[in-house]
Amino acid sequence: MPETLAHPSALVADTIGVYVHVPFCVRRCVYCAFYSVAGAAPQTLADFPGRVLTELSLRAPQWQGVRAGTVFFGGGTPSLLDPADIARLLAALQVEFPFVPGAEITLEANPGTVTLDSLQGYLQAGINRLSLGVQALDDERLRFLGRVHDCAQAREALDLARRAGFDRISVDLIVGSPGETAAGWDREFDLLLPLRPEGVSFYGLTVEEGTQLARRAGMGEAVHLSPDETVDLLLHAAGRLRQAGYHHYEVSNWALPGAESRHNQHYWRRGSYLGLGPSAHSFNGRVRRWNLPDLAAYTQALEAGKLPPGESETLSDEEIRTEWVYLALRQASGLNFGQYAELFGPAPPYWKAMFESLAGRGMGEFDGRAFRPNDHGLLLADEIAARLLA
Repeated sequence: MPETLAHPSALVADTIGVYVHVPFCVRRCVYCAFYSVAGAAPQTLADFPGRVLTELSLRAPQWQGVRAGTVFFGGGTPSLLDPADIARLLAALQVEFPFVPGAEITLEANPGTVTLDSLQGYLQAGINRLSLGVQALDDERLRFLGRVHDCAQAREALDLARRAGFDRISVDLIVGSPGETAAGWDREFDLLLPLRPEGVSFYGLTVEEGTQLARRAGMGEAVHLSPDETVDLLLHAAGRLRQAGYHHYEVSNWALPGAESRHNQHYWRRGSYLGLGPSAHSFNGRVRRWNLPDLAAYTQALEAGKLPPGESETLSDEEIRTEWVYLALRQASGLNFGQYAELFGPAPPYWKAMFESLAGRGMGEFDGRAFRPNDHGLLLADEIAARLLA
């Protein structure tokens, strides 16, 4: 088992999540701050699964006796890997961490990188949930974001996934690029909602250091909407999605009932997880460890039979409490006083008055035992958490 943790909120359960970072992409998007390698040679892609298998063999002894409840292939663009490689990785993971019945196995894929044959191959390999990086259903917005696909390819990818047999599909969308309007989003929803993806994720466009978008912003270009404009669009989207039968279960995430991302919920509930691949993070409730975002260093170490270089941090009790509060308020289930007390002792007395005030201002519901944020409250989750912890 991973290191036993003293703090009651840092439990190492017998079921973990596994994240595999596949860093390759066709072209780096203007907003992307994740570690990625654009235009890698075919041999580099072909060699990568073997490197991950080596890392797995070196990491697994530290995680003996656990099962995997979720597996997530993220990136980058994992759909650049051959289905046979995904099958090989899943088979090895299953040996080291037997999958719980009904384990959620997700693959991120980008439109334009999948075919009916490849999607059927992923399904046969064991993938049972597909996360499509659509980002927009408007060609002008897609060009601004630097995506390599167009609207037609995005819709085709959804159709192909259904034809391949996927019954768990999530779609990522980005909100906040210049010129976006409620009317424009209505047009995109009119294209998306009839396709009935089980999940929809909305991510606000942010300017991250080192990205093309940051360089353009530094030259004076208007690269995103104001925060207030973005919030207005998110609230408009909330109305459309709720009307279509989706529920808002986390700040950025909507799903049809029963189709929530269990892997992401595992993160938000501070579950333990193992990360494999360059830049991947692992967490055991107290210690967070990550591989350096460097494919060359990752490869060199594993070829020598050594763990890839990385860094780690050990959370203090107060950091664990802070993290727990922030994550609780990012979820529609909200902050439960009983759960808080079990982990950290009684909640500060002034919290009750603060939650009553928030409920009175239309930010959620408070029954004296738990505060459950609504759409408005979820969008202010970080601000609410900061006030509670001040």
